Amino acid sequence: MNSRFLKIIWILLAIGAVITGIAAAPTVTTATDTGSTLSPTLWIMPAVVIIIGVTLLTVFTSTRPALLRAPVRWLRAHPVLYWFLMLVFLTLAVGWWVYKAQPTNGRGLSNPEFCYLFSLGWLFIFLVGYDADVATTRAMGARLGSSKWTGVLVTLTTILLLFWGAEAYLRIFYITTDGYGFTAMNYWWYENFYYPFKNSLGYRDHEPKPDSPDLTTIAIVGDSFTAGHGISNIDDTYPQVLEKMLGDTFDVNTVAQSGWDTDVETAYLGAYYDNLKPPRVPKVVVLSYYMNDVDYILFRNPETNPNSVFNFQDLNTPLGWFILNFFAPNYAYYNIAQFTSPQKNTNFTDILIRAHLDDAVWGEHQGNLQKFYDWTVDHDAKLIVLLWPQLAAIKESQPALQRVRDFFADKPNAQIADISTVLADEPTLSLLVNRFDSHPSIEANRLAAEMLYDLVQEDVQ
Repeated sequence: MNSRFLKIIWILLAIGAVITGIAAAPTVTTATDTGSTLSPTLWIMPAVVIIIGVTLLTVFTSTRPALLRAPVRWLRAHPVLYWFLMLVFLTLAVGWWVYKAQPTNGRGLSNPEFCYLFSLGWLFIFLVGYDADVATTRAMGARLGSSKWTGVLVTLTTILLLFWGAEAYLRIFYITTDGYGFTAMNYWWYENFYYPFKNSLGYRDHEPKPDSPDLTTIAIVGDSFTAGHGISNIDDTYPQVLEKMLGDTFDVNTVAQSGWDTDVETAYLGAYYDNLKPPRVPKVVVLSYYMNDVDYILFRNPETNPNSVFNFQDLNTPLGWFILNFFAPNYAYYNIAQFTSPQKNTNFTDILIRAHLDDAVWGEHQGNLQKFYDWTVDHDAKLIVLLWPQLAAIKESQPALQRVRDFFADKPNAQIADISTVLADEPTLSLLVNRFDSHPSIEANRLAAEMLYDLVQEDVQ
């Protein structure tokens, strides 16, 4: 390599590959927790040996073995083919890593991944600069300048750069949720920011505080709104904000999982406190209610399933595989083609509203609400029902929420916390976790905590 700068970079990449390769081998990285894997790592030691041998031979001797020199010289004599093969090599090499390891913000790279990337960079510079000279480079430029295929290669290179640039941007800056849990970004947000932060009881919460005579326990039961769907720092979710506002003598327990509906919440609430050592009973129970808490009834019938308004790509096709494993096509297909349709989002909300106004659906649903209420009565706990509207359609949500208000209106142990009254005057976008997700934002979580703070203070005094 005639370029001293290029040679220094090449040597540094070789050192990086050797160090991370030694650190990684012979262990095998599995995909049980993060999905990150380049296993098995049997390729590492042969790759490290080759890198050490070629690098030392090039740096400390003037020997250029024919086995190494002949292929790159032949490729430089055919610059169009050389360029094309380099594009294929980089696309397949980077694509394989992205597909297998799924690198995303919020997850550090493993030693096998570092070794692979250092090795990839080392090989790329080798193919570009090994045994190259000025005369050869000028000859390549002259041939490319007169070739009719150069324009095609420029276009192809531009497309690939834009694709990988978009892929990198989304994986670094757009690990976030969507409203319905369809996208790859949503999946990896859960892998990076939801599942790793569960406590010993299996909830996205800090550990419950040890019981003591002066400790007031509050349970907040719900689904993704309470678990903090889209809120990367759990301390920004409203249960955590409320606990901080109340102080050290309060323990606010998050009893919530994404996807829960009213039919399962009573059982999980009871199991939570039965499993504590020693068992205890919360003084206040907050039921976080959103309109999709009736989904367990709607999902039985394809005609009433709210997800039926969306179209899904068959994942068993090549296009489906591409959309599933790479963020750029995933974003384009789901976020742009699906969620930006106002009609589809309106239909989704309308299905939930109509379900609450359907006497048959409501008749079954209120039975489960009654079970939840009865649990609080049996355990002498004050019930606060936190009502969430569809944050992008607060006014439209009110007929559905009114049925919930009416149900609890005559319950002496229950109180409604209608957050619609607080949110109605706020800019819509400030309430949403992102433009494709109508779950509550950090600001909406803060407002919910403030509303609950006043009600809890009244109940415990």
